[in-house]
Amino acid sequence: MHRIAIFGSSYQHMHAPKLGALLEELLRTGVRLYCDGAFHRSLREDFGLEVPISGYLEDMEALDLDFAISLGGDGTFLRTARRVSSQRIPILGINLGRLGFLTDIDLDEALSEVHLLLEGRYTIEERMQLRVEVDGRYCGDTLNEVSLLKRETGSMITLHTRLGDAYLADYECDGLLISTPTGSTAYSLAAGGPIMMPETESILMTPVAPHSLTVRPLVVSDQEVIHIRVSSRNNSFLMALDGQTKILDCDNSICIRRSEHSIRMIRLSNKSFADTLRRKLHWATPVRD
Repeated sequence: MHRIAIFGSSYQHMHAPKLGALLEELLRTGVRLYCDGAFHRSLREDFGLEVPISGYLEDMEALDLDFAISLGGDGTFLRTARRVSSQRIPILGINLGRLGFLTDIDLDEALSEVHLLLEGRYTIEERMQLRVEVDGRYCGDTLNEVSLLKRETGSMITLHTRLGDAYLADYECDGLLISTPTGSTAYSLAAGGPIMMPETESILMTPVAPHSLTVRPLVVSDQEVIHIRVSSRNNSFLMALDGQTKILDCDNSICIRRSEHSIRMIRLSNKSFADTLRRKLHWATPVRD
């Protein structure tokens, strides 16, 4: 009997009929479902769904699960990844949002293909993460990017950056994004960075609004250890790990390297990343058709 955790958000209640059909199909096959207490209440109160579950995730000392299902957009997928990555639980992302680079199967597809998951007819994609330390203390892992950003709108910050023991540059800009290949289609893309294929074993460094025309995005080996110290007018800056933000003093030093924990993404179909680019970004669509 499969043990599956479901993660979602209350604001997607317009999808209640199809979501109810999906959960009913899972339960019909004998699956045991688990979720957070808050999401279980949301299923009942916001979605109008009475879903029998086998337990709450917050009551489990260890997540003894076969799969996790993320129901929402990329933000929900990132939240799911934070919960399960250290235990290497595979995640199926079902898109209830808009663009959905991480959750590229929609509810209609999930209804017709979820049996493939239960029959073991799927593939696993390993996605690298970044490990972040502040003053030598572990701060977290991140699937998309680490964002180091200014707090004031009227002044830039300076990011003193080394690769290992070698000095790289002093970035004078509004911020610096340290991204995985997965994160190359997130904040980095909006800041002018290149798209990287997910299996690329590299780290992407993208400045945000640099105050120099000679500063460009840089791709470095995933074996590099990136050390950063920040200078700013108000002696503080923002650090965000996949959108989870905290304020740090400029006395803090940041160390970023490849994490030992990867995210295991489930693919039910044979769609490639190139297919995703064409569908989501209209990649190379002819402009004269």
